[in-house]
Amino acid sequence: MSYKIDTQIQTATVYLDSTNCISRDPFFKYQLATGIKCPTACRLLISVIGVSLPNVIMNITEHNNTISFQTLTAGGSPVFSYRITFPVGIYSAWSFKDYINNRTAPFDKVKCVYDEKQFKFSFVSTSRFEIMNEFLYPTTCGALIGAAKDINNEFIYPIVYTDQPAFTVYMPSTVNFIPTPYVFVKINSLSLSNINSRGDINDTLLRFPVNCEYGQMIQYRPTETNRYLVNRNSINEFNLRLEDIHNNPLAIPPGVELQVILKIEFIFPPEQLSYEEGTLSHFFKENPITDEEPLDEDDGL
Repeated sequence: MSYKIDTQIQTATVYLDSTNCISRDPFFKYQLATGIKCPTACRLLISVIGVSLPNVIMNITEHNNTISFQTLTAGGSPVFSYRITFPVGIYSAWSFKDYINNRTAPFDKVKCVYDEKQFKFSFVSTSRFEIMNEFLYPTTCGALIGAAKDINNEFIYPIVYTDQPAFTVYMPSTVNFIPTPYVFVKINSLSLSNINSRGDINDTLLRFPVNCEYGQMIQYRPTETNRYLVNRNSINEFNLRLEDIHNNPLAIPPGVELQVILKIEFIFPPEQLSYEEGTLSHFFKENPITDEEPLDEDDGL
């Protein structure tokens, strides 16, 4: 929404650098030695005009670091189940494959193969097997290894072997080792009313893309600034947290520094209009129908 900057109060710029925050977990907490004050007759507008963050986001986290296998009899009955848990970190398709293939017994029953031309995984074993997803043996890396989804947007398990050329599970989709295409900056200290794709109201201040390669610096400056009207006359601290597209805390090393530039502007309160304007009920409220006096029988026509 666009606002008219109609006061003579100077615009303020707040440079938030995580090297100066007083707390980093569960969010970056910044305590301002000089608070932001707003006259009672005015309102605050807050917006983000720049973000910087090193791209060292981990693509294997505690939320997607398990894969489970189950060996089967010729009739399809389960024989043995086991789970592989990956240490949190940054993986490529090759290092992911190597981690599975270098496991010792009993984790040597299934081997992983990566097709570099089709960008797909397959899993091979000398025994009949399947990739399973159950409570005790979950597979949480479906998006990463290329599992298919059904019409309800749920991953399809189990993924069962085929007989050619050996007992092999061919993944239906390509691998995806991108940790998250976007990063959400959320703010705890202000009340916002943004809505996500699930229809939930949340406190997202900004969403910015991961627009560089690993090891480089993400630099983002919005082409169109979103200004938020704040119902507060003073701000003494900011609490920011970073999340991925699954609403999980962004998996970054504890020493990574975040820079966020905020712009603070001041306006007079917008003219208050009725929410019913344009409706019949509002029209009749503004134009009430008055009762006419009854005609006297002695009055002529």
